[in-house]
Amino acid sequence: WRAEGRQCLTSDVLAVCEAAIECGVDEILLYDGHFAGEAEFNVILEQLPGNVRTFDTPSREFDWRRIRGQADSNPFGVITIGQHARYGEPWAYFPHTIQSPPINAVYVNGMHIAEIGQMALSFRGSKYIANIGCHASHKEAREISPNVTCITVKNKKEGWEPSPSETYPIIKREVAEAIRAIDQKDVITISEPCYFSMELMEGYHFASPE
Repeated sequence: WRAEGRQCLTSDVLAVCEAAIECGVDEILLYDGHFAGEAEFNVILEQLPGNVRTFDTPSREFDWRRIRGQADSNPFGVITIGQHARYGEPWAYFPHTIQSPPINAVYVNGMHIAEIGQMALSFRGSKYIANIGCHASHKEAREISPNVTCITVKNKKEGWEPSPSETYPIIKREVAEAIRAIDQKDVITISEPCYFSMELMEGYHFASPE
């Protein structure tokens, strides 16, 4: 994580930031998830441009109402980077749905969501510009927004695992193209009221709290 992972993610985020700035975006809000008990950010903030600010949540918790509330009331768009594919997706890197096990699947209004859906639906009303990640993660992104730009940085099925220096120009170019095509991007929508359901993996069960 410290020797390699942080630099990989930082390179991907920096490529997005540089593309956004070149396209005239004046402020970038970054939510760095995956706290996992480590207070240090996954992204090396010192390497990012000065117009990037982070969302302020206690211990970087997934408090999406608070995260969404800190964004502009009508943000230009949303980009996801490095989100894992849902549990059960073939050829995915560390696929899981919120926490698998014990959770097999989470649904909202019949839509199977995991990391990407949890974030995107919290930003309903905004345009979903791009998803950057492993090839398997794109399936969920496209189900939420068919016209989202999907940028692959690794493909387990094909054994393609390039270095950050290789993916940086790909990300920067394709994000810039996606931003310039903002008029063709879909607004994230969901009908209300929202009905949630959850499935557990085999061998797990719900137990009423004492």
